[in-house]
Amino acid sequence: MNQLEIQEAIQHAGFNVVTCGDCGSVLLHETSDEEIICPHCGYASEPCDFPDLYYTGWDYMGGI
Repeated sequence: MNQLEIQEAIQHAGFNVVTCGDCGSVLLHETSDEEIICPHCGYASEPCDFPDLYYTGWDYMGGI
């Protein structure tokens, strides 16, 4: 199972692994969250500002 497949399994369980749109830290959140607050820098915004850690096409950009 590769990293994208694992992330998709996590998403299927109702969670996601994302990066903060401000500081770049990795964090976890529930997929139902309408607002995410980074526990590292305090940045708060909607999910579109917190990109998935792994996503379709990621493995073509040097991922494993």
